[in-house]
Amino acid sequence: MSDLPHQTATGRAPRVLVGQIFQEAHGFTPLRTPLEAFAIERGEEVIAQNLQADSVLGGILRTGVAAGWELVPSIAARASPGGRVTDAAYDHILSALLQAARSGPLDAIALCLHGCIQTESLDSAEADLLHRLREIVGPRVPIVAGFDLHGHAGGGMLEYLDFASAYKTNPHGDAAATGERVATVLAGMLKGELRPVGMQVLVPMLTGGNDETGSGPLLRLHTLARERVAADPRLLDASIFNVNPFIDGAGVGQTLLVYATGAEGRDSAAALAETLAEGIWSARAEFTHALPTLEEVLAQARGRVVLGDFGDRVLAGAPGDSLFLARQVLARHPALRVVAPVTDPAALMLCQQAGAGAQVTLPVGWSITRAEAPLQLEGTVLATGVGVYRNRGAFMRGATLQVGEYAVLQAGRATLLITRNPLMSQDPGCFLDLGIDLDGADVIVVKSGYHFKLAFGDWGDCVCIATPGLTVFDPTTLDLQKARPLYPLDAPEFHARAVPARSTQFDFTTGRQDFGNAYEQSGG
Repeated sequence: MSDLPHQTATGRAPRVLVGQIFQEAHGFTPLRTPLEAFAIERGEEVIAQNLQADSVLGGILRTGVAAGWELVPSIAARASPGGRVTDAAYDHILSALLQAARSGPLDAIALCLHGCIQTESLDSAEADLLHRLREIVGPRVPIVAGFDLHGHAGGGMLEYLDFASAYKTNPHGDAAATGERVATVLAGMLKGELRPVGMQVLVPMLTGGNDETGSGPLLRLHTLARERVAADPRLLDASIFNVNPFIDGAGVGQTLLVYATGAEGRDSAAALAETLAEGIWSARAEFTHALPTLEEVLAQARGRVVLGDFGDRVLAGAPGDSLFLARQVLARHPALRVVAPVTDPAALMLCQQAGAGAQVTLPVGWSITRAEAPLQLEGTVLATGVGVYRNRGAFMRGATLQVGEYAVLQAGRATLLITRNPLMSQDPGCFLDLGIDLDGADVIVVKSGYHFKLAFGDWGDCVCIATPGLTVFDPTTLDLQKARPLYPLDAPEFHARAVPARSTQFDFTTGRQDFGNAYEQSGG
């Protein structure tokens, strides 16, 4: 059977399966991500709830509707970054996707994936689910996907994709554009106009900071990639995957992925992938940053500030159980009022038992990591419930995210949003949709390092703060084994050599993929 992309019969709308599985792992947190942590839509609700969302899925859906596709919805499942997904949760979500794939003949599959989901048994859930889909639909049905640029592209998932593209921005303001891009490429494939050929290079390094795309080395590299693709009609797309640095697994590193429009552009794609790989490798020492302290920021503040708790970033998989910044504000700045989220199941239960309106005295904070003694607080339970919120800012605007069980506690100058599970707090919707007043706050704490800047700009000056926690980048504290050798832990020699994105054989549960790159361990 030919392995060329399938072309639909004239006069029939292409049947395209669509879906989303979106979560990002932190491989070194004690937490696990259960099924109840996911916001889930099924069947036609996948389309109804996500058609207008500024997400990869929203971009795919709108492009598909405009192209006249018959959309076959499967499941849309989104959870906050955090610990490995439980096997039971993954199996439940995966079964819905596979059932839809078996429901009838398909012309294509288009997915919104993060790229860095790990489960209790898998180092790359995306590689597993794409492998299973490929087994169902065979080699001729195109499968395309849009990814977060922090995806683990070296984990084996590219082997099963005809086209993959990542965000070009960090903070991520182009999720919808990424979905539109992969769907537009798929439309060209279904018409027989495109036969993408991907070339990739894996670079054995992690980035530890200075990794926003609007400045520094990534601005230079993305500008080069964009200019080279625009100047060469044989090139289709270039993605720079800056893998989440808080996971272990085979193929962890920076993946430079370039697609040509067809086989005639293979050499051009390889050349650009190698150029980008050499560029990021040569800039490896630049990926560090020095963040200000709370005192430095408040000394210069002229109004409300929104503080990114960099060491306890839920958006990078931390538990979100630290009240470090709230504690500092309360202890040192008696005139300031602070709003902060915190993961604390025990404190939540006490608030739930007391009920809204009750006066409570309780310990709050560090219930998971035990990194510090909790705050001893007296206050009023303003509300309890089970909630969701809708993103208002540019990052995934319109998408509904799970809050789960929560309580709002007013303790003097502190308003705390206490949750059972880690909460993505990069968007004001997480507070506003639960009735928390931000207008009265002098300091708003969020568990985000980058993306909150896209949503909180109207609420105050947005600044990342140096804080302790599991998302402080210090690879010497991480038990990295499968990923090594890896800079900055090791000193591997590296010379870029591009290989096809779909030529590898890989066991994504235990193995190390051979990308053909010439790098060796040359020192500790």
